[in-house]
Amino acid sequence: MSLPAEEIGRGTSGHQPDPASAGSPAAQLSSRTRLAQEKARVLREALPWVTRWAGSTVVVKYGGHVTGELDAGQPVDAAFAADIALLRRVGLRVVVVHGGGPQISALSRRLGLEPRFVDGRRVTDEATLEVVRMVLLGQVNPRLVGLINAAGAPAVGVSGTDAGLLGVRPADPALGAVGEVERVDTTVLDGLLDNGAVPVVATVGRGPGGEERNVNADTAAGAVAAALGADKLIYLTNVPGLYEHFGTGDQALLSEVEPARLREMLDTRELHAGMVPKVESMLAALEGGVDRAYLLDGRIEHALLLEIFTDEGIGTQVSKEAS
Repeated sequence: MSLPAEEIGRGTSGHQPDPASAGSPAAQLSSRTRLAQEKARVLREALPWVTRWAGSTVVVKYGGHVTGELDAGQPVDAAFAADIALLRRVGLRVVVVHGGGPQISALSRRLGLEPRFVDGRRVTDEATLEVVRMVLLGQVNPRLVGLINAAGAPAVGVSGTDAGLLGVRPADPALGAVGEVERVDTTVLDGLLDNGAVPVVATVGRGPGGEERNVNADTAAGAVAAALGADKLIYLTNVPGLYEHFGTGDQALLSEVEPARLREMLDTRELHAGMVPKVESMLAALEGGVDRAYLLDGRIEHALLLEIFTDEGIGTQVSKEAS
């Protein structure tokens, strides 16, 4: 098999160009060498960030709307799992909190239950609560755990009802069997993290009477991040980030925003209903001690890595003081 002209000369007896007439060194770089150089640049840029964040705690909320395939045909959730495994391998302590809203709605409709929402939160009767259990504990959680394990990092599925992880109080009675997080017992998470595992949390909580309740995954992620004293809280969703003046001719993606502006957007009802729980939980997490929160488009390949390990980052960053 003949070698391409650009590759002849490394370990072969092919003709070598005359150095005097070869031109600049850059002119002689093969496409393979250029690709290797680009990879080296990426590693060089990432190294300071890897060093900085090693040992830190990151809570990642993986939204149920983050679905589909990447350009290369790889499922989005498999690519996400590989990135989680990489974060763990370079020394970050990672907790995944997942939702499953679209899957719950789809199964509900198949069973003749029409989904209902109030201010972005699911109305959960007893029949719907059973669907929530089936989807979160029987489908989404085992799949994510399996994918992360397959990618090379030990992952363990955890329900909010395990070891008192999510203690909840009844939410608005109009929502039915829905709970608001009242306390987070991180014992089970601490044990898994200390042993090098990635906890994957399904958001079903335990009420004061021992009953199970559906918990909004955005709210749960914020509460878990605050309880762990996480350095970063990251929401992966199906939008590029948080928009100012969304739905108008003046809409603009916010790359960075302070809590005061978020509160203003909540007060003026500027946010889409589905964004309200995310913004509320971001604010609660920051007030609870989390340094920074992010809203990223999880459909972008390596969104997590781009945010954590590059100089530019992507999406929207929320911090106590904008840089």
